[in-house]
Amino acid sequence: MKSVLYVTTTFPTLSAFIENEVKRIDARGVKIRVLTLRKVCDEYQPEHAHLRTLTTSVGSAFHPAGWLLLFGWLVRKPHVLVPEVARVLWASRGSLYSLLGHIGYLPAVARVASLAESERVERIHGVWAHFPATVAYLASRLTGARFSMAGHAGGDLYRTQVFLPEKVRAADFITCCVRGNAEMVRNLVPGGRVHWLYHGTDLSRFGAIVRARAAEPMLLVVGRLAETKGYDDAIRALALLAARGLHPRLVVVGDGPLRGSLGDLARASGVAEQVSWCGWLTHDQLAVHYATAWLLVAPSVVLSSGRMDGIPNVVIEAMAAGLPVVGTRAAGLEEAVVPGRTGVLCNQRDPEGLADAIEPLLRDPTEIDRMGAIARAGTGEAFDVERNFERLWALFEGTAEGCRP
Repeated sequence: MKSVLYVTTTFPTLSAFIENEVKRIDARGVKIRVLTLRKVCDEYQPEHAHLRTLTTSVGSAFHPAGWLLLFGWLVRKPHVLVPEVARVLWASRGSLYSLLGHIGYLPAVARVASLAESERVERIHGVWAHFPATVAYLASRLTGARFSMAGHAGGDLYRTQVFLPEKVRAADFITCCVRGNAEMVRNLVPGGRVHWLYHGTDLSRFGAIVRARAAEPMLLVVGRLAETKGYDDAIRALALLAARGLHPRLVVVGDGPLRGSLGDLARASGVAEQVSWCGWLTHDQLAVHYATAWLLVAPSVVLSSGRMDGIPNVVIEAMAAGLPVVGTRAAGLEEAVVPGRTGVLCNQRDPEGLADAIEPLLRDPTEIDRMGAIARAGTGEAFDVERNFERLWALFEGTAEGCRP
């Protein structure tokens, strides 16, 4: 593979999984471009700053230039554009969300296809299974470039599955970062070239963190302050622990739409003084908390809409650093956390169960140290970013088993 174009929502971000892929593809000497359906992100990890030079936004759907470009493709290739767009819109007829999204991103299709054609891109890769993959699919149809895609979690695989089967059948391959999601897609599209592939974590980086557990109990949550994370349950569990005579500090790393309501909940629950709000941190800053925290708390939930986490990167990072995890039986956490060995799992949406899981560990920190040692030693090759990138690279090259050459 000599050239590839990634289509995603926004980039680079404070996460690292897509960034790790782009960085390593670029290091292989492959010409890689990233096109974002929204604006290019202004917040990212410092080590990913150079990735902005590879990134361009497709621009607003309301700008007439995009629609003019689409009209140009309509003139040139009506036999391709008209039936393909008709298929997408017909599939979207039962979902207003999907219908409006697919119509709104039609100018993005024209921009992606034009860039792919002008730079002779060999492959267009939809980084998320919903709108980015549809844009990538249509652009590949217009240009003849190869098409592949990735599916991650509830936002792109479960909120809507409109046109998903058609994209999976057309793709050289689709990767899913959670085994359960890969099985779902295989059941949805028998015969689809579906590959279960964890994002992976830089184990050498996080494994080098020297643990020095804080003298006073400290719980850590890391991630976007959004409903799927279940951080309201963490705050309710904190209040339950206080009623049992335990007063750990809760350090919250991240930001998001629920920052205000979570703060209100902490105050209403009488634990506001125990909660520290750190906002987003760099990986180096976060490493300090991995070193000193007693437990990482990951109370993920599956929403009624189907939205959910995959396996949060922070869970693997924490375990690689020797920090045990208390989480929920939701999304992909059961694939990562081994109860009694690397952490504890409880039912989702059960603050009391979460408190019950945390309490004995706070009362016996030697058990935390035992689990942490197992977690550090056991977070091995299944989650190693280098190993998993080589698997992805084999898919791009067409040399992996089950991948169309």
